[in-house]
Amino acid sequence: MLGGLLGYAFHFVVSREVSVSQYGELQSLLSILVIFGVFNSALSFFTVKYTSVFFANGDYGANSQFIGYLAKKVSRHTLGFLLILLIASPILARLLHFSSILGFFVVSLATYFSTVAIIYSEILRGWHKFFLTSVVGVAAALMKFVSGAGFAYALHKASAVSLSFLASALVGWYLARYYSRKNIIEKGEKQTASTWKEKYFSETNMRKSAMNIFFFSLALILVSNLDVILVKYFSSSETTGYFGAFALLGKIILWLNLAVVGVMLPGACADGHAGRRPGKKSLLKSYGLMSLIGIAAVLVYFIAPDIVVQIFFGKKYVFDTGILWLFGVMSYLLSLLTLEANLSFAKHDFRVVYFLAATVIFMVAGVARYHSSLKDVVLALTVSYLFGYLFVVVLNLSQERKRLKAQTP
Repeated sequence: MLGGLLGYAFHFVVSREVSVSQYGELQSLLSILVIFGVFNSALSFFTVKYTSVFFANGDYGANSQFIGYLAKKVSRHTLGFLLILLIASPILARLLHFSSILGFFVVSLATYFSTVAIIYSEILRGWHKFFLTSVVGVAAALMKFVSGAGFAYALHKASAVSLSFLASALVGWYLARYYSRKNIIEKGEKQTASTWKEKYFSETNMRKSAMNIFFFSLALILVSNLDVILVKYFSSSETTGYFGAFALLGKIILWLNLAVVGVMLPGACADGHAGRRPGKKSLLKSYGLMSLIGIAAVLVYFIAPDIVVQIFFGKKYVFDTGILWLFGVMSYLLSLLTLEANLSFAKHDFRVVYFLAATVIFMVAGVARYHSSLKDVVLALTVSYLFGYLFVVVLNLSQERKRLKAQTP
């Protein structure tokens, strides 16, 4: 939560120092950073999926051996991926009508260092080192806030502010590597090496799982981050600036609810490996907390939208604020969709990718057809998330019925 507050503080400070159109470019760069990082997301799910099993068995040796194997595999592809991003940057800058290509180059470098860092940070999460995970996240967010505010105040350009993404990635990489080695990896290096491939997972199944995880991550990233890119493509930078500001306020709900999902995921993965699902009590608590957060935020946005927008973004963003509550509803549905998608992932049911892909298609078609106003855009996205959520819920319930039926004598 503290890291998230610093992330939001970054936006509230920077948005006041740059124009609405430049803030629209910055929001687009952030979305592109996440989409560029699809490999990071896949690697994150992959690492926590397997390290959580080592944690459940208290096997430091197998964990260290696995990480050595994974780091070697990842290093072969990271530099090539960086080169592709650098080549693609000028093309994307022209396609999306950006005022400078510098931001794309910086985002490419930030993607590279965050990829290197992700293995170490997800070791911490897989081993339930949530405090250390928070330390890494807060330090990276603090660096982004301080450097971003400085660049915005001095240069007032989105491309300059994007340098803070690179600074944040470097800090996250250093701290994640330091803490994971000190608390987990070095302990495993002192133990007798475990034959983790024979004891836990076969390499063939892992390769298949890696591909499934990649497509799952890609679909989930597009569902969560394509909205700003769509608005930037079909509309103006100024409209994107307003949309980005309102969406950011709405996604406070998503940010808080993702904390619930993130803490629940390692245990759900361990349960899924053992052929179980998370207990009903755990699911009800998660849904209850997420709903409480969502309803409270939507009520605030409905009752006092002007005040909220002025406090966080200033008077120049007070535009059609009566629809702010719709951005809250949109983000609440997105958070529920994310929860159910992660539960499918934990149970190894990668059919969820088809439903996430369908949600992306609904998003593109909806915004392409309805983008004449902010209200049209947010309604199109809200309906897309609602359908996606219902589809994934039906998938999870049908799988659970099959599991219970198979256990019945």
